[in-house]
Amino acid sequence: MSNYSLPLFMQVKANAVTDLNKNLNLYMPKLVFAKTLILTTEGLLQTLDRKVKILLNQLRGYEIVTVKESSFDFAVEVAKKVAMNNIRLVIGLGGGTALDTAKYAAFVANVAYIAIPTALSNDGVCSPVSVLLAQNGRRHSFTSKIPDGLLIDTDIIFEAPRLLLKAGVGDTISNYTALYDWQLGCDENNDRPNDFAYMLSETAFNSLLYSEEKSLTSIPGIKMLAQSLVLSGLSMQLAGNSRPCSGSEHLFSHAMDELFDHNIPHGILVGMGSVVSCKLQGRDHHVVLDFLKAYDISVNPAKLGITEDMFIKAWMFAKEVRKERYTILNKINLTEELFRQLYVAMLDECE
Repeated sequence: MSNYSLPLFMQVKANAVTDLNKNLNLYMPKLVFAKTLILTTEGLLQTLDRKVKILLNQLRGYEIVTVKESSFDFAVEVAKKVAMNNIRLVIGLGGGTALDTAKYAAFVANVAYIAIPTALSNDGVCSPVSVLLAQNGRRHSFTSKIPDGLLIDTDIIFEAPRLLLKAGVGDTISNYTALYDWQLGCDENNDRPNDFAYMLSETAFNSLLYSEEKSLTSIPGIKMLAQSLVLSGLSMQLAGNSRPCSGSEHLFSHAMDELFDHNIPHGILVGMGSVVSCKLQGRDHHVVLDFLKAYDISVNPAKLGITEDMFIKAWMFAKEVRKERYTILNKINLTEELFRQLYVAMLDECE
């Protein structure tokens, strides 16, 4: 039997930050008076001034560090600071830049970590992975830890750009094609299955897919999205890797990151990738496409600034991003003409 860590608490509601001390007393009483390091991004303390004051008033001794760049080197420096100064709790307040740095530093220093996200743009909010800038300025995924607790304050989330929330939806629905690729790897490449991880990932996207509350402006809608992203993160924790939530659609996204400078959110890219992957897998892509349309998410590559040449190059390179990851891209004959036709089809079908 394997041992897995799970978050001790998760609050998704208005004014969730007011519950920090309550949850520390209930679940982590030894940390109530502990030295705390808060990692955030520039300008966020001023933007969330009222919420930050509420948060800080619940802590006894704390230090705030601004993360300008989520690099591996900086995260290691933060971990050293935590270890050498007897800091026992790290809080990440912000988006991926702050959270990925915070959870990696907490993982290396072996201390508790609480996540307070300001957006729900991907499943990194509760995944055991930190995406950090490494050599040559390229992003790399490092083994990390899931949060010991999550405070998802809907007042804060509602202030996030709508595009980031749509990206969170896109990242969740990508589980649909990722699970197919994982099963394919198990059947044809001796990849290791995990039934419970598969179940959690499937539940994550099904809860959104079949929900009547397809809204990003209501508390029930935000709560559903948060729960789906957390379930995705936990599925990766159980599997011991990202296979439950990352298949050929993610390889396309990573290829775009490596080959081109762009500002398209990760979740939007993998949502687009899922439509294409569905077609490559020989499945009904309308399951994904209609779902994205229900959330008013456009994955038209041209409207996102992706040219035909970029689209073809990214898909042709995708298999090389992680050569050990077996997906539908390993099974079919990949040609530029195939992806040219898929690009044209995407322009026609996607608004």
